Amino acid sequence: MNQDRPSLSVVIPARNEEARLPKTLGLIREWIARSGRSTEVIPVVQGYDRTTEIVETAAGSDPDLHPIIQHSGNGKGMAVRLGITAARGEIILFTDADLSVPVECLEELVSMMERQPELDGILGSRRLPGSNIVIKQPPMRRLSGWAFNRALKLGGLTGYADTQCGCKLFRHNAAKAIFARSELDGFAFDVEILKLAEVLGYRMKEAPVTWADAGGSRVWLPRDGFRALRDAWSLRKRFA
Repeated sequence: MNQDRPSLSVVIPARNEEARLPKTLGLIREWIARSGRSTEVIPVVQGYDRTTEIVETAAGSDPDLHPIIQHSGNGKGMAVRLGITAARGEIILFTDADLSVPVECLEELVSMMERQPELDGILGSRRLPGSNIVIKQPPMRRLSGWAFNRALKLGGLTGYADTQCGCKLFRHNAAKAIFARSELDGFAFDVEILKLAEVLGYRMKEAPVTWADAGGSRVWLPRDGFRALRDAWSLRKRFA
């Protein structure tokens, strides 16, 4: 272990999240205090609301909070890549700003990584038998998610049950190698990084999560769903 690195980095893509991020940062801070791990938290802010002011104010009293501000940035993939490029932790986790996967479950996943040094990464999954879905997504979102995953499998792009859960963890070196090669900025970036992990020979594990739909999604299915499928399909040629 590199003594100059914190044990954990938590990357949080945050686009126009002024309403939810303060609570999320508070819950993560409490989790970190309970765990006793040296941890840095990296919110990556996109958009033009008060999220920037919120994270900069919080960082003034928290030396382990290191926000990245990229107002004009467009895309969750871009935000996560920026955060992971900056992250220094032995384990690097990215999770959504709404904490659909609660901190108790994040602790279980981090502990799993710590107990299983043979793993290079863990992807949270809402579609495994052990998953606990507390609040379901609306029916159309569930149907589109199923159809997207089915299309990925038919195209040979994944063997996982759920590529799109916003909770994934990597060892430091694996995260750096994978995201240095990632190119997609939109929602299909999850498919890309998992395919890169496979190509690079990293050992990944799909693990069940506790998950609750937080509502307020900014995903517009006719537009974002089509773009994600188009971008994911473009990977077939790249990884042929």
